[in-house]
Amino acid sequence: MIPKPDTMHKPITPGRTAAPAPPAPSTRPGARVGKGPVALSSKRPSFDATANASAMDAPAGEATPSRVLIVGGGRVGAYLAKVLRDGGVEHVVLKMSNRSAGARAPANGKIQDAEDPTRAGARAIATHAGATCVTTYDDLPTTLDVAIDRPITHFDFVFVAVKTYAFESVRAEMEASKISYDVIVLAHNGMCAPVFDASKSARASMPQSWDIFPTPGEGCGYGMHVRNEDKPWVLPDTPHGRAAKRLLDTCGVKAVASPEFEFLVLQKYFINGVANLLAVIGDVDCDGLLANDTLRTRMGRLYDEMYSALKQPHREGIAMAPDNFRDVVFQWVASYGAHYPSSKQDFDAGARLEIESLNGYVVRLAESQGLPCPENKKVLEEVRSMIEARDAKAKQAVSAR
Repeated sequence: MIPKPDTMHKPITPGRTAAPAPPAPSTRPGARVGKGPVALSSKRPSFDATANASAMDAPAGEATPSRVLIVGGGRVGAYLAKVLRDGGVEHVVLKMSNRSAGARAPANGKIQDAEDPTRAGARAIATHAGATCVTTYDDLPTTLDVAIDRPITHFDFVFVAVKTYAFESVRAEMEASKISYDVIVLAHNGMCAPVFDASKSARASMPQSWDIFPTPGEGCGYGMHVRNEDKPWVLPDTPHGRAAKRLLDTCGVKAVASPEFEFLVLQKYFINGVANLLAVIGDVDCDGLLANDTLRTRMGRLYDEMYSALKQPHREGIAMAPDNFRDVVFQWVASYGAHYPSSKQDFDAGARLEIESLNGYVVRLAESQGLPCPENKKVLEEVRSMIEARDAKAKQAVSAR
C-alpha cells in the first residue's frame, strides 16, 4: 500500500496552505485591491542578481526585475501574481484570456453567463495583491520606464501559464503586440514542440496543485489552497533557468535549477499522464483514483505504456530514474489527496482539455516506434467521447434558452 500523506486544507497565510508530508523516499532533488494601469518607474525590488550565479548569468550592471508579465489568468497565473507581488516585484501584469465571457455550459449543462469562477477568483486574488490585470496588451500601463528607456511592451520576465494547445495563439498575440522579454518561463504540463524563443526560454516543472475557492466577506472574496508547496519548482540548470530560480527564491517560492531537469520533467509528466485524463473518466479526485481498484489498475497500465514509449526518445531523463520510479509516481499522485487534476476541473468547467500533450503524446511516440499502446488510446477515445457528449449537451442547453 502507498502511504497517503495528509492533504492541505488550513490556510497559514492568505492564498497559501501548509504542505503535506513528503511523498516517497527519493534521492532526486525537486523529488492589494486596485484596478487599472499603474505607472512604471525605475524603482527596483530587492533582488541579488549575482547570488548563486556566474558572470554569464548576471553580468555587471544587469537591471534587476521590476516588470513581470504572466500570461494565463487561471490558478497558476493567480498564484504567480500574488507571490511575485508579495515578494516585492513592483510591476506584475496578469494577462487574462480575451475570449468572450459568453454563455458557458459545464458538464451539468447549466448555462453560466458570468465570468467562470476560476477566472473571477484569479482576477480577484491577483488584483488584491496589487497586480494589474489586462485582457489585451492595449491595456498595458502607458508610462515608460524612463530610467532605462524601455518600452512598456518589454518585460524582465514572462511566465506563460496556459495550456499547451494555446501556445501558438499566445505567441502570435505577443508578437503582434511587440511584447519582448529577457527571459520567458514556460509553466505547463505535457510535452510539446518548442514554440517560443529557445534562446531566452526555460521550462518549469511545478509539483504543486492549486485550488481557488470562494471566501465570502473575507479579503478579496477568494482564497487558494496550495498542495506540495514545500516542494521546489524545477528549472533547467541554464542561465535562464538560474535567473528564474533567483527570482522565485527572492519571492519566497522554493525553486531549484537542476542538472537532473530532464528526469524531473519526466517525473511530473508521468504523474499527469497516469492521473489527469483518468480522473475525468472516473469523475474522481486523486484520492479517488487510488481508492478505486479498477482505476488504479488502469493507472498501472498507463504507466507501463508510457515508460515503454518514452524509454528511447527520452533516454537521458529515463536513465536518471530510480529503480522504484513507478512507486514514486504513484506516491506523488497520493500527495495531491483530495485535489481534482486540472483536466478534470477543465472538463467540469466546460473548457477545452489538454489531451494531445498528455496521453496523446504517448500514443504518437508509441506508434512511431511500432509499440502497442492500447490503454492510452482507450483513455483518449473515452475522454474525447465524453467531451463530445458534454458539448452536445451544452449546445442543446443554449438552444433551449
